[in-house]
Amino acid sequence: MAVVTLLSDFIDGTSMALAEDTDAADLHAFMTANQGRLWASVQQRRRQRRQTIERCGPGKVYFAADAQGAAAVESYLSSDTGSAEEAAAMQAMHNAGVEIAPHVGADRERDALLNGRLRGLSAQSKAEGFG
Repeated sequence: MAVVTLLSDFIDGTSMALAEDTDAADLHAFMTANQGRLWASVQQRRRQRRQTIERCGPGKVYFAADAQGAAAVESYLSSDTGSAEEAAAMQAMHNAGVEIAPHVGADRERDALLNGRLRGLSAQSKAEGFG
């Protein structure tokens, strides 16, 4: 079964990753069928913990079609930023065919992404490796 993971970085310096199993065939199928559900879950959990729900920019969605890809995503998310382990995990994700795309939640975020008005974002907030 495929696993989809949403990773978001927030303005308070924290990050949150939320993963769930899905029957969707690919990232596009998941995103068109479940718009905003993962983001709504992240918002709800952060509100319960009394944390900010304001992100640094769009989150990233990782779609792993199989267990190998899901393990690569988990390894990537648990590695230190900029480390050799992170680079190896990123390569493992690419080798496993993990799809990576930006994820937006609020209407204003969606509008900014679709209309190309993303300016001044940190490198960590920019999505790479679409499709």
